[in-house]
Amino acid sequence: MRDTGIGIPEEKIETLFKPFSQVDSSTTRKYGGTGLGLAISEKLVALMGGRISVRSRVGEGTQFAFSMKARAGEKPIDPAKEETVAREVMKTGFAEEFPLRILIAEDNLINQELMKQILGNLGYKPDTVENGVLAVEAASRHAYDLILMDVQMPEMDGLDATRKIRRELERQPVIVALTANAMQGDREECLQSGMDDYISKPVRLGELMQMLEKWAKQGA
Repeated sequence: MRDTGIGIPEEKIETLFKPFSQVDSSTTRKYGGTGLGLAISEKLVALMGGRISVRSRVGEGTQFAFSMKARAGEKPIDPAKEETVAREVMKTGFAEEFPLRILIAEDNLINQELMKQILGNLGYKPDTVENGVLAVEAASRHAYDLILMDVQMPEMDGLDATRKIRRELERQPVIVALTANAMQGDREECLQSGMDDYISKPVRLGELMQMLEKWAKQGA
C-alpha cells in the first residue's frame, strides 16, 4: 500500500508498530486514530508467518508491504462465467415461479438498496422500512409472506420486533434474520425470538435464492 501523503520522519518509524503510539502525539494533531491499526496488522501478519515493512520519506509519502506464507489455492472461478450464470438464473422468472410478498427491515440505506436491487433482479417488488417499530406497523397493515429482518436496528431491534409480531399479529409471516453475526449462539437467539430462518451478510445470491424457494414451496 502506497500513498503520497506527509510521510514519516525516520526517527519515528520504529514506534509505528507499538500499541497506542502516534507519530504526532500532540493534542492539536491534525490526524486522528488510536495507534492500534499497525500494531494489530503486524500481529496478524506474524500469525500467518510473515512480516510487515515500511518505507517513508517526509513530504513524499509512505509505503507499507507485507509477505506471508500460503499454500496454492484452488483454481479461481471465472468472474465473467459466474456473472453470466447469475444473469441466466435471473431471467428465468424466479419470482413468478416462487411468488412472495416481501418486506425488508434494514436501517442501513446502502444495504437496503442492495437487497432491493437483488430481489428486484429476481422479479420481486419488496417494501422497505428502516427500524423494528416500522416493521411491526408494516406487517400489521400488509399481508407479507416473508420479512427479511435485520437484527440490529434503532428504535426497536429485529429480535424485539419479531417477538411483537409473534405476540400481536393474527397473520404470521415467515421472518428471516438478516445479520452479520455468524456465530451459532447468534443463530439460536434469532430462532428463540420467533424467527424462522437465518441468512448472514454479505448476502450471497445462491443462498438467498435457496431460502426464498424453500419458503415459497412451504406456502409462506
